[in-house]
Amino acid sequence: MRSASRLIPAIPLIAGLLLTTGGAAIAASPVGPAFTITADDAAAVPAGHKWAFNDYFPRSATVAQGTTIAFAAQGFHTATLLPTSWTPAQDLDVSGLVAADIDDTSLNVNGTTKLSENVLGVLPVPAQGCGTAATPCVFDGTAIVSMGAPLAPGPAAPFIVTITAAPGTYAFHCRIHAGMSGTLTVVAADSKVAVTTDASAQAAATTQAADDVTAGLAAETAADAAAVKTNKDGTKTWTVAAGASDPSGHVTMLDMIPRQLDIKPGDTVLWKPLAVNEPHTITFPGELHSDSIAKCEGTGGKDTPAIPTKNPPASPFDFACSGHPADEIEFGGGNGVAKVTTPTTVSDSGIIAAPSVVRAFDVPASGTLPSWTVSFTGAAKGTYHYVCQIHAGMEGTVVVH
Repeated sequence: MRSASRLIPAIPLIAGLLLTTGGAAIAASPVGPAFTITADDAAAVPAGHKWAFNDYFPRSATVAQGTTIAFAAQGFHTATLLPTSWTPAQDLDVSGLVAADIDDTSLNVNGTTKLSENVLGVLPVPAQGCGTAATPCVFDGTAIVSMGAPLAPGPAAPFIVTITAAPGTYAFHCRIHAGMSGTLTVVAADSKVAVTTDASAQAAATTQAADDVTAGLAAETAADAAAVKTNKDGTKTWTVAAGASDPSGHVTMLDMIPRQLDIKPGDTVLWKPLAVNEPHTITFPGELHSDSIAKCEGTGGKDTPAIPTKNPPASPFDFACSGHPADEIEFGGGNGVAKVTTPTTVSDSGIIAAPSVVRAFDVPASGTLPSWTVSFTGAAKGTYHYVCQIHAGMEGTVVVH
């Protein structure tokens, strides 16, 4: 998941918790970063491709105790350093972006169970007071340190950390994208082991990006062929990809594949999400702002829609519950409309995702749909536009001839 704007409205829900969020100590004296580990690499995306990298560049590094390094994000990611007693899988389970809404057992319109956004998980740890060049945070190997996701518009500032952990290997990962992880090997300050430098980090990142691009091109080629089945009545069922990724999830195609599909009235289109760590929606005819929904905790555990404070509301921030910000943000459950007959028909799948996505966050498989099918029976000839509401710019067209 990559849209920071989806989470910005939720900040008031947790503002009161910022002062009490735990985390590592603050460095007493600043030291310039030896090198930078960057989440994503926009410059490596081949021209004409709608890609992103759920990967760190470089993915591994070696530092001496006392070294200061920087983490930077070019997309919607976190870089979360973990103690040896804690694994990325465990951390994603507890503090990942997606959580089951266990107190509301009612179903969404599309038949899925409720999922909500765990906003606390993508905030910085410590909550405030460090992470700048003047005041780095300290990772001592015993507590989590996280730069959090970039929630404000514009480029995120680098997150600066001084590594004082005992010699050993420590994992860092993204709390938004399963499988996006790296390792930091710490050696004693007087060790003779070669450590990562700015030059070696850049060289490793360049090699890694080239390998990622090769894997991405192969994955995109494999996905870029609509499978078609002719039905007994002569109509056709088309199976296309709603996004894709290489098997590791390091390269993700934020694109409808193919971007344009030509069909006849009466045909059916099935969208299948092929990315191992990205969810999507299939939403006609465009952005509905229905992928994140502000809710109020209701009686008996059933949530109710929050009340708009602006007309029309532009985001979950424009809602309230009894005079205070919305209690939670739910992932939208679509509108259940699976038949499109005009270019203005509103049809929203809700969240669709590969099984690996829900497994990674340890939420019920029933929280998302594995695919979405739309019938164009009785559809007027014309161009039908649709989008993914989670990823800006991810869109496609179905042309009915």
